[in-house]
Amino acid sequence: MITLNSERGFEDVESWEEILQLPGFTIDLDPEKEELKEIIGRYMFKDKINCGLSVCHQPHGRGYIVTTKSGRVTNIGNICGKNHFGVKFDEFSKVFARALTDYQNRQTIASFLFQLERYLEEISKMRGEEKGTDWVYRTSRALAERNQGCPDILVREVGKMIRARDGSIRVPRLATEEEVKGMEVMAGKSLPRPQYLEEQTGNLSGIECLYHEHNIREILVLDVEPKLAELADFDVDAAPSSALRFWAKWCQELEEKLERVKTAVKAGRVLLTRENLAQLFKVIPDPKELTYFKKWLAQVVGK
Repeated sequence: MITLNSERGFEDVESWEEILQLPGFTIDLDPEKEELKEIIGRYMFKDKINCGLSVCHQPHGRGYIVTTKSGRVTNIGNICGKNHFGVKFDEFSKVFARALTDYQNRQTIASFLFQLERYLEEISKMRGEEKGTDWVYRTSRALAERNQGCPDILVREVGKMIRARDGSIRVPRLATEEEVKGMEVMAGKSLPRPQYLEEQTGNLSGIECLYHEHNIREILVLDVEPKLAELADFDVDAAPSSALRFWAKWCQELEEKLERVKTAVKAGRVLLTRENLAQLFKVIPDPKELTYFKKWLAQVVGK
C-alpha cells in the first residue's frame, strides 16, 4: 500500500514503479549531503523495499517517501529516518500523518454529506409512522419512570427487569413448610415463619426497548437530529483537525445509532401490546392501583 501526497492531493499509488518514476527519485541518497525538506508519502508492503539511503540499503516493510532541499526524492525506513535526520524527521512524519488523517476525515465527512438528505428522510419517516419512534418512546416511558401514568410498584418491578436485562416477571408467594425446611437445611439454621419465595409467572417480551442504549430520545432528539443540522452548515475544507476528527467519527457511528433506534422500535411494538403488558397485573396487589393501570393500558394500547 502506497499513499502519496501530490499536487492533486493524497492518492493511493498502485505500484512501486510509479514511485520510481517520480522526478528526482534516487535509490542512493547520501544523508550527510542532503537536507530533508518534507515527507510526501508512505508505504507498507509484505515484500520489503530496499532503503534509499546510501548508508543503509536494507529492505524495509514500511517507510516514507521524502524530498530533500536539492530536489531529490527517495524512500527511507522509519527507523533510518530517525537515525539520520533526527528530530526534523519526527516533526515531518507527524505533519504528514496529521495531513493524511485530515484528508481521510474530510473524505469521510464529504461522503456522508452526500447522503444527508437520505438520513433526514429516514428519520422523518421513523418519527412520523404509526407506532414509530415517537409513539414507542412516549408510551414506554410510563413503564420506566414514576408519575408518567403507571403505579410506582409496577415501575419498580420493571426497573428491576431493566437492571437485570431480563423480562422475567416474578411475584412473591408464601413458602410451604417443606420448602422452608429445605431453606433451613441450606442455611444451616432455623428460620422464622412465614418465609416467601419469588415465583416466575411470565416473561415481559420487548423489555430491551427500555434499556439505556435504546433510549430513543437520547439518540435521536439529543444527538442525531441536532448534529445533522450542524453538519448541514459544516465547512469541511476550513475545519481544524479536532473538528474533522470529531465529525468523521460521528459520521461513522450514525448507522449503528440508527440501528439501535430501529431495535428499540421493534422491541417497543412487542412490549406495548395489551396481552404482553397484562402479565404485569400480578405484580400490582392494590386493587385501586390495578384499576388505574388497566385504565392506562386501555388508553394507550387499546382494550
